[in-house]
Amino acid sequence: MKKIKLLIKIFFIISAFLIIFNKIDLNEIKNIKLQNPFFLLIAFLLFNLSQIISAFRIQHYLSHIKITPQFKKQLMLYYVGMFYNTLLPGGIGGDAYKAYKFEKEFKTGYKQIIKALLIDRISGLFAIFTLVGILIFFSNFKIFIIYISFLAIISPITLFIIHKSFFKEFKFYPFVYSLIIQSLQALTFVFILYSLGFKDYTVDLVILFFISSVISVIPLSVGGVGLRELTFLYGMEFIHLNPAIGIISAFIFFLITLISSAFGSFFINKVEKIT
Repeated sequence: MKKIKLLIKIFFIISAFLIIFNKIDLNEIKNIKLQNPFFLLIAFLLFNLSQIISAFRIQHYLSHIKITPQFKKQLMLYYVGMFYNTLLPGGIGGDAYKAYKFEKEFKTGYKQIIKALLIDRISGLFAIFTLVGILIFFSNFKIFIIYISFLAIISPITLFIIHKSFFKEFKFYPFVYSLIIQSLQALTFVFILYSLGFKDYTVDLVILFFISSVISVIPLSVGGVGLRELTFLYGMEFIHLNPAIGIISAFIFFLITLISSAFGSFFINKVEKIT
């Protein structure tokens, strides 16, 4: 079954890029060159800073259910989870691996651990909704301004209600971390654009980046490859922009994720015990 799922994902990625290559001029992609490697380095560092804060956020959620690994071990485990999610598709998932390790060490019960990991993900999702709702005012997507700006108001309220109703053992304040994390991810993408010498329509592209981040969660791909690029293809066509720069930038973001996730392979043996 795992092999079948992996084959389906590979088929989707190939199909997605066939659609992309059929709709854009390949010469436009060939003309996009790396202009400033230093900006690309900044993008890489910002992405990994967002991951460090993400590990800190989950540390806070876990502390509420008496799971208290050393932060150093927690950070290593976080990168191991990224490694499993990104580089070993079709196998054990990163969250499943982390849940197993936490239960093995702290005997808290899988239900509480899964709730902690779930609210961590939900918090990040609502942070994206909030930021998109704010950015829409400065974009070319103003046709949706009434609907999307509503997200900036309703998202924190909805998340607060979800917290109180289903996750009341956890504190609400890590949502601030989620806003910081998603802002750092957006800055990562902005510096990728800058590294390619593109500094126009950044707000529009960041909105598409956030939308692609939500869409990439759909389990049709490996690390969101194909899903992100299709989002930029159709999103940039909608606002009458050349999609080539968005597609290349989205793929570079995946490569940064891939390289960062690879660090997790060095920590697998080191998190044999996480206490």
